[in-house]
Amino acid sequence: MELIKPQDSTPIRTWIRGQRDSPRRLFDRVVAWFISDRHADYGFAVMRIASGLFLLGWLLANLPIASKIWGPGSAYWQPYREVLGYKFPLNVLQEAGPGLFWAWYVVTIALVIAFVLGWRTRFITPLLFIAYTAINAQNTPIADGGNYFIRIMLIYLILVDVSRRWSLDSRRRAAKKSVETQVGSVLHNIGLCMVVAQVCLVYLEAGLYKVQGTLWQNGTAVYYPLQSEAYGVFPPLADLLTYFALPVFIVTYVSVLAQIAFPFLLFNKITRRVALILMLGMHLGIALLMGLPFFSGIMASADAVLVSGATWVAIVGWLQLTLSKIPFVQKLIPGSSGKAELGESSGDDDSGENDKVAEADSKKKADEKEDSGTLDKTRS
Repeated sequence: MELIKPQDSTPIRTWIRGQRDSPRRLFDRVVAWFISDRHADYGFAVMRIASGLFLLGWLLANLPIASKIWGPGSAYWQPYREVLGYKFPLNVLQEAGPGLFWAWYVVTIALVIAFVLGWRTRFITPLLFIAYTAINAQNTPIADGGNYFIRIMLIYLILVDVSRRWSLDSRRRAAKKSVETQVGSVLHNIGLCMVVAQVCLVYLEAGLYKVQGTLWQNGTAVYYPLQSEAYGVFPPLADLLTYFALPVFIVTYVSVLAQIAFPFLLFNKITRRVALILMLGMHLGIALLMGLPFFSGIMASADAVLVSGATWVAIVGWLQLTLSKIPFVQKLIPGSSGKAELGESSGDDDSGENDKVAEADSKKKADEKEDSGTLDKTRS
């Protein structure tokens, strides 16, 4: 007679019992991720430097006409400003004279420079948000998506330790041997989650809006901005790229699909790299072919937080090594002809192993040279 297996020992029940602690383990992993370390510190350093440089370029490029578009010469926008309803301190320039406006503008430029250098960013970041938003609020119709995006990012970056790497603050902390607090790490990682969520939301929303348009559906949307006078920076190049219908069709569809799929491609290491490469290519195309470098640069800078620290360390090391071979750089920077040094340590950096390999290679060469000399003596 065949024995019936007890009901309590069925595979399904066994699996369910094994999963009872899964929520607890998942919760512990999430908590450990938030308190263990300040993630994406190299990515935030790149984001800080890149977005700050593009923001600085935007302010300097508009310096000759700043008074007309944001200062006393833009008084014709006052009814529109009243509709927007900005409150203090973001509306401080609405009744400002030339002296206050130019002082505010110069201070904003100084704040951007301090932000790029990573000097006292815990205080500089909120001040930069207020200073820049007050200028931008004077004439929002001339702003593009990059202006609005960086304003949102600056709010999130208030929580983030953006100067942990490649900054004046990091050198000062290293000299003082400052200890990082757990609260600061939690706030940093919360800011990281908000930045990534905002980036995903922007791309997903842009893709969903595009897919509703007829031109995007039939694959011709990319053709029209490249042929328009408003965005045509290099007409011959635009004509060349749009001469054949198939490339236009492919670029149109790939850009939409990449934006919609972007949040979902981040869960895998390989697909995340593909998504970042596609987004970088899209932003480069917008910057070069449509004449929107500041918009593209600011948007692309936020993608930097999705690149691993080891990758950024490798990129910077390669750049330093490449630049050190240029004669002009060798004369400008003493000692640059030697091995490039990053000046920053990271858990992902293999410089210690590289030093050991180099030392082993040198010993091997010395031994070979000694063996060769011994062999020559033996032959003689």
